[in-house]
Amino acid sequence: MKYFIYIFLLSIIITSCKSVEKAVGNKGNAEVKIQPVKLSEEDQRKFEYFFFEGIREKMKGNIQKSLMYYNECLKLDPTSAVTMYEMANIYYNVKDMVKAQGLLERAVTINTENLWYKLLLAEVYQMNKLTDNAIQIYEQLVNKYPDNDEYLYGLAQLYQRNKNYDKAIETYNKLEDKIGVNEVITLEKEKIYLDMKKNKSALSELEKLIKKYPSESRYYGFIADYYLYLKDYENALKYYNKVLDINPDNGIAYFSIANLDIIKKDTTGFIKNFERGLLSKGTPYEVKLQKILPLVVNRQNGFIKDNDIENFFNILNENYPFQSNGFIYYANFLKSINEKEKALKSFKEAVSIDPNNDMIWQEILFLEYDLQKIDDIKKDGVTAIDKFPQNPLFYLLTGSAFMQSQKYEKALEYFKKGINFVGNNDKLKSQFLASVGDCYYSLKDSKTAFQYYDEALKLDELNLIVLNNYSYYLSLEKKDLSKAEKMISKCVELEPGNSTYLDTYAWVMFQMKRYFEAKYLIERAIDNGGNENDVILEHYGDILFMNGDKEGAVTQWKKALKLGKGSGKLEEKIEKGEYIE
Repeated sequence: MKYFIYIFLLSIIITSCKSVEKAVGNKGNAEVKIQPVKLSEEDQRKFEYFFFEGIREKMKGNIQKSLMYYNECLKLDPTSAVTMYEMANIYYNVKDMVKAQGLLERAVTINTENLWYKLLLAEVYQMNKLTDNAIQIYEQLVNKYPDNDEYLYGLAQLYQRNKNYDKAIETYNKLEDKIGVNEVITLEKEKIYLDMKKNKSALSELEKLIKKYPSESRYYGFIADYYLYLKDYENALKYYNKVLDINPDNGIAYFSIANLDIIKKDTTGFIKNFERGLLSKGTPYEVKLQKILPLVVNRQNGFIKDNDIENFFNILNENYPFQSNGFIYYANFLKSINEKEKALKSFKEAVSIDPNNDMIWQEILFLEYDLQKIDDIKKDGVTAIDKFPQNPLFYLLTGSAFMQSQKYEKALEYFKKGINFVGNNDKLKSQFLASVGDCYYSLKDSKTAFQYYDEALKLDELNLIVLNNYSYYLSLEKKDLSKAEKMISKCVELEPGNSTYLDTYAWVMFQMKRYFEAKYLIERAIDNGGNENDVILEHYGDILFMNGDKEGAVTQWKKALKLGKGSGKLEEKIEKGEYIE
């Protein structure tokens, strides 16, 4: 029913447009008369059909079809201002201001009395940086409708934007004479006077507000901000304190005084006033949170210590225990200073408040993975999947946790289900396929594992984890060693300082009996941190043995034994003083 009412009203608009007998456009001093097109009954029906179809397609979001129908209207009646206006609205919404301007200028020339056409044209002129043209329209509107305060305010804004400061002040004064002293007008005038370097006039405007509203504490804050802008910190502090005299719980004033403490490098004063701002009852939570965030960004300047920022977040979160954002930002801050355990705890606080935020669950699972809390990942991963069954990352992380727990069949369930939700993300799909391959290899099914690795590399040929693992497993099985060499060489080429990749490359060379090259590569792995890994040290010993350095080999095997078990053959190798495969 509403649709038919809308159509009925539009039919009235169209009919009224047809009744225009003349339109006047200024071209020099001459009047240009535009005669309306008189449509036959058949053309009128066509026009109305095309017009309504244009509206219908526009409402459905089919912009091009809508414009096609409107163009058909203009073929029938090139003087249809309402059609031009509808088309201009479309172009305005798609940011094609040139076409919108041309159509509106024609519409206004045809129908000089329509306010909507003129207001939209003024807006388009501003978008096209033709402020003078927009000003002309608003000057006409103000002259014709002197009682309309909105037009007067709009004109003042345009003067101000165009830096016609004297006219802007004059127009704001006219508006002020009509409605009285007003905060919005006062602040606009203050800004103009400051831009004109008329600082005393700017102050006078603010003092008018205080004279009219002497008990409004915010207005003393405006004067304080004025002095702060002029770097008159003594008077700024004086007026911020006046705000607190009237309203002792004004958190904004405390935050402002804290900013003055930063200028004075008074750390103690800053912390005291900032805490008072956080504890104020009348200041919105969002304002308090936004005051903390710049401290996090700028903490490297050394003025505020990390433990002070922690304290500020704790004050905020203790007083607003049901606002998840505070806990999220706190957790991100803790991550940035490598306090991962605390960050995890804060994210868990956040998710207890907002359990339906998948990004928080993601942060929790990544942190648990980083901290190797495998049992926690399994528990929290299952919960996250229950809440967000189409998020593939949750399946990948949960499956990885089960795989690390040697629950390979269970891990396969999560990997094979999660891969259905990766969509067109080939890199993520490649990682799922690689994880399935890892499970099958752990289940002693190397043939199936290698098939999945090949599929993973088809999707992402530079998946370094797959290239490394695939190469290493081939070397262990002494299969396709030339293929293994090609794959691991890519890893080392892309990450030449990665000790794991260098170790794998060395081991491939070892299996190919290229012991001298293996020695060169393993020593690079040792130089890049491999001396802290039992497997790499054991490999180093094996390679030294094959290069004829038995004494060096035993030394490296003993170092490996101190760090771990390696392949499980270390003690036997040391005891016999020889390489055991």
